[in-house]
Amino acid sequence: MNDANAFLAVVRREITTMARTRAYAVLTVLLAGVLLGIVERSDAVAGGYVPSAVDLLLPMEVLVPVIAIALGYRAFSGDNDDTAVLSTYPVSNASLVAGVFFGRLVGLVAVVGLPLLAVMALVAVTPGLESAVFATTGGIDSPILFVRFVALTVVFGAAVLAVTLAASILARSSRAALALAVGIFVAVVVGGDLLVLGGLAAGSIPVDSLEIALAISPNSAYRGLVFEYVVGVAAEQEGFIDPLSSAAMLVAWTVFGLVGATVGLYRQGETGLVTRLRWRLEELQ
Repeated sequence: MNDANAFLAVVRREITTMARTRAYAVLTVLLAGVLLGIVERSDAVAGGYVPSAVDLLLPMEVLVPVIAIALGYRAFSGDNDDTAVLSTYPVSNASLVAGVFFGRLVGLVAVVGLPLLAVMALVAVTPGLESAVFATTGGIDSPILFVRFVALTVVFGAAVLAVTLAASILARSSRAALALAVGIFVAVVVGGDLLVLGGLAAGSIPVDSLEIALAISPNSAYRGLVFEYVVGVAAEQEGFIDPLSSAAMLVAWTVFGLVGATVGLYRQGETGLVTRLRWRLEELQ
């Protein structure tokens, strides 16, 4: 089996495992119910695709990290039985991490994407009311803009998933993995915004650099891209953020997480090899 086939085998194994886990199906249904309830109660569904995306933005900033962390926080933790099985695949550490990442990313796309598509379908069949925002600005509302919102949401989730995979290698037990998961959630959801606010208050972040500073955190980069490419396009008022910086930071967080997971897995393997050699020497003595 060459490296490419082994990589695909890991991806298939991850997808099969998630497909057989009923909890993910239940989570998808629950998320769909929550999102549909939000847009119905706020009447955003009658306003159109963009008002629905705006109403879902804040909930997705919280719910997407929860789902991404749930999918990845025990991927390579010390007491995860799957780690021992995955290590038997004739594949490099980089391909193993990539296989686990892409396999679980498929699960993330299903759990997050299907409920959002359900919202999109509900908007399509709901008699619309002319949005006051679009009426005054001459903007547009389009299902393509909601598709952009879904795509940006998946990219945001991929970044959080990659960082979670890297952190999972540090955990030696389920309790440690859970503690790390909580830490990642707090850092992603509120940590970046608090740092920016603190930097502005202390004067360490110049106002001229605010656009770049807001792009550093995954959730603020995601928020800025949604405002730029979904809300801004609809209202014909672009220029909220520096889109290149935000997109680059989401890619950087994803790459950082995957590289960190690969290096951590390599060092974990080295530690295991050293431990086995010490045991062998002790037996010989």
